[in-house]
Amino acid sequence: MKQLIKQIKWQFLLLQRNQIITISVVVTVIYALIFFGVNHLGASDKILTLIIFNDPAIIGLLFISVMILMEKRQEVLSAIFVTPTSVHSYLLARVLPLSIIGWLGSLGIAFAALGNNFNLLHFSMGAFGICVIACLIGIWLTSRSDEFMLVILKSIPILFIVFNLPLLNYFELTNFLPFNFMPAYGGLTLIVNSYENIANTTSLLLGYGSLLVWIPIIYFLTYRSFVRRVVS
Repeated sequence: MKQLIKQIKWQFLLLQRNQIITISVVVTVIYALIFFGVNHLGASDKILTLIIFNDPAIIGLLFISVMILMEKRQEVLSAIFVTPTSVHSYLLARVLPLSIIGWLGSLGIAFAALGNNFNLLHFSMGAFGICVIACLIGIWLTSRSDEFMLVILKSIPILFIVFNLPLLNYFELTNFLPFNFMPAYGGLTLIVNSYENIANTTSLLLGYGSLLVWIPIIYFLTYRSFVRRVVS
């Protein structure tokens, strides 16, 4: 645990040195200003959901891919894994800082769009879950590619399937039940219910249950791929 905490602190320092935290703050401020300007148009909750599903997901996936590709090219990974550092600590130390940054950015946008008119717990768990899933997918893709452009090309269909298919049902463009079994559905359900004065208990249970099922599955697949293709 001490080793993990040290690595997380170091990752925050690296993120700041590489201006990733600054970029996230700037993006959050831009979105916040946009919401202040369009709040009177209504439907801010739907616009917010669309942004939360795409912006943190894309940024988290891209940033974590860049970081790991740099470590692979600079042969940092070979040096790391001859130390007592475990693969689990390495992965968590990359996923958690970026997920926290994405979650804080999402909160900033939510406050700008909705004020205090949302449930902080449900929204936070939904947004954080989305960020975690995006980061894990980014690591999985990076373990299978050595070029950033290949990661980008491979991420397009995956991001659409994982994050955008559930949105089709949410925006009532489709009514296809299997879309509700996508990994990001749990995060979507929690975020949507956070807007409601009285949340649907069944939907909340499904939302939390979905994240509790999918995040370990995606983590296991990512861990196995990373060990086989990078560590070994």
